[in-house]
Amino acid sequence: MGAVATFNAFRHRADTAERPRGGRWDTFFMLALDLQVLFGVLLYFGLSPLTREAMNNVGMALRDPGLRFWAITHVAMMCVALVAVRAGRVFAIGERTSGARRNGRYICFGIAMLAMLAGVPWPGLGNGRPLFRF
Repeated sequence: MGAVATFNAFRHRADTAERPRGGRWDTFFMLALDLQVLFGVLLYFGLSPLTREAMNNVGMALRDPGLRFWAITHVAMMCVALVAVRAGRVFAIGERTSGARRNGRYICFGIAMLAMLAGVPWPGLGNGRPLFRF
């Protein structure tokens, strides 16, 4: 949804007075990210043994790259993505004739996509997880 919303925001850069088509993708992207953050917060503060271990000994978690990724890096990247998508939605519902607001929408969505891609534990990295588990 993020890629489609970013592409849609980039595609509708013409300076017109009417609202651009496909604005629902922005809303779906924001709602999907909100739901993912809700589940992430539940995991982070209650269900994950990794973050429980990191919270018990923060000094050790900062020295261990695996714990540091889950306790700080992953959370920080996803918070950046959440804030960027919210800022992009503010641009999306504002005045359509302003070039700064129009461009800000796809810039914010692009930043969110980059932050999410940077915060994912991709397979093959030191903290990687499999994409599919059976």
